[in-house]
Amino acid sequence: MARRSAIPRRGRFHSGSYRPGAPPGSLAAPPGDARAPMPPARVDMLSYGADMLREDRDTRLADCPMPPADAAGVRWIHLRGLPTPAQLETLGRDFGLHPLALEDVLHREGRAKAESYGAQQFVVLDHVHRADGTGLRADPVSFFLGPNYLISIDTIGADLFEPVRQRIRSGSRIRTLGSDYLLYALLDVIVDEGFPLLEQLGGELEELEDAILDNPDAETRNRIHYIKRELLLMRRAWWPQREMIAELMRHDGTFVSEITRLHLRDCHEHGVIALELVETYREMASSLLDTYLSAVSQRMNDIMKTLTIIATIFMPLSFVAGLYGMNFDTESPWNMPELHWRFGYPYALGLMVAVVVGMLAYFRHKRWW
Repeated sequence: MARRSAIPRRGRFHSGSYRPGAPPGSLAAPPGDARAPMPPARVDMLSYGADMLREDRDTRLADCPMPPADAAGVRWIHLRGLPTPAQLETLGRDFGLHPLALEDVLHREGRAKAESYGAQQFVVLDHVHRADGTGLRADPVSFFLGPNYLISIDTIGADLFEPVRQRIRSGSRIRTLGSDYLLYALLDVIVDEGFPLLEQLGGELEELEDAILDNPDAETRNRIHYIKRELLLMRRAWWPQREMIAELMRHDGTFVSEITRLHLRDCHEHGVIALELVETYREMASSLLDTYLSAVSQRMNDIMKTLTIIATIFMPLSFVAGLYGMNFDTESPWNMPELHWRFGYPYALGLMVAVVVGMLAYFRHKRWW
């Protein structure tokens, strides 16, 4: 797996926009909100049953009415992108959605949760994905579960649930089950989306381990810090998600059937496995950072040791050169006789070489070098 040469921008959670003092359930966009001029979310509707299938892509909310309570099959309304306040007001009016839940869709900044509002169940969780050039992001996906309908809102606008649509079109077992099973299928897609990300991070950690042993440079350190940040984002998103799925499993059957509860248990187990991998990789990243610091410290020690040996070797050489370089009276009988010796210069050089060889042999004997 090739390493990314540049560090992408820091991954982040979807930023909610709140107006301090606004009444509960307010859907108005705050002044200056950069999201206000965004286009409306695209609407898809898929109605299906054991012997029936109807799909409308890029339709209008006005053409997606709430099905009668005794209607057979399931109606799935999916919004791609962040809905406008007008779209949320239409959904709230036509389906009787609670204003507080609608507010959570528009101004989302919190934990994954599952809340009951009368005959409806509101579910919201974060979808962790890798955005081009920005690293990992955690953007909210919201669901409104009714007796025979499901409304899903994917704020990033990606076609995340196309595999589920393919299963419905192919006439699989999902066509015979209710809207609660459809909710499980969509939750399962979001949970399983995390495993390729974890596999990628695991491969990068292995590469970083080799890089630390070969060449622990600053880029290696930055990659370790960035991976730790991404793992923290995953943990923040997936820890409450696990609790939310467990909360759905504890329902008494009003919203979730026994069959769906059984499948939610498997989805919950996948979430637990993902969190365990996150914790394992976080420990690996911390261990790699310690190894990096140790490697850098060891390399610095080696450099200092080499420089110290060089300086130590030159100390006696400097002494010899300084001794024979003193300008005394050459005619004095007390002066150094080597200055008048024919082989004085070779003698001085030989003495220096002997000192160097002797010191290196001593350092090697002491295993200092």
